[in-house]
Amino acid sequence: MEVENKIFEIVASVCETEVNNIKGESTIGDFPQWDSMGHLAILSKVEEAFDINFDPEEMMDLEDVNDIEKAVKAKL
Repeated sequence: MEVENKIFEIVASVCETEVNNIKGESTIGDFPQWDSMGHLAILSKVEEAFDINFDPEEMMDLEDVNDIEKAVKAKL
């Protein structure tokens, strides 16, 4: 649950919205700030928060919050 909460906080921060607006199914385009650059910002902050690194190919596959959470948990 801690991983999920931190990811939700990061997405909410980048998307300039409240955490309760973020869902597991939230994806690129759901918020004006979550475009391709916003996606890179989210992933960069996630990498930093959890001290992990995503390969460029992995980044392309991370389409929604659930995908990001699964990828982080796999690396921890």
